[in-house]
Amino acid sequence: MKYLQKALSIAILTTCAGSSFAAPMPPTIVVQDKAVVPVLKTEVIRKVKGQLPVRSVDATIFEVTNKGKDILAREVYLEDNQTQFSEKKLAVPVLKKGGIIIPTSKIEVSSQVKQAGETVAETKKIDAEGVEFKPGQDPVKRTLKLDQNKNVKNNLQTSHAVLTENGERTKDIVILSEDE
Repeated sequence: MKYLQKALSIAILTTCAGSSFAAPMPPTIVVQDKAVVPVLKTEVIRKVKGQLPVRSVDATIFEVTNKGKDILAREVYLEDNQTQFSEKKLAVPVLKKGGIIIPTSKIEVSSQVKQAGETVAETKKIDAEGVEFKPGQDPVKRTLKLDQNKNVKNNLQTSHAVLTENGERTKDIVILSEDE
């Protein structure tokens, strides 16, 4: 009887341990060369009596990759409290050399909140690190921290991403979206 209990417990432990392993990380991530071309910039300053002025800047930027075969248009929107238009003109096109990112760690945690058998909310957290190598430059340690929360009932989703290079925060992005 004890032999049967030991055999069953070992079988259950190996099944649980086998199912908890994460998917393997790719050995390298190739970052392609790309050209960044600013196309359009619009500035508007709104003034309301008794309030700070609000300057909004809309810009359209083209990113050309894959030797001109892929073109991606990005819309950029910024707001600040400046009272004058910017003296800066549109930037000249820039060619950004690609490189290779070698992932060093990735932790992904997904969870669901269920109520009466139905999924009410889902969360996903990702902590990833890697080292980027570019020709003629020092290696750069990159990190990504991503938090996603999805409210299934209201079809609302929030995402918060923080990107760092060598320990310095380069981007901090919050996206609120509603599924239709």
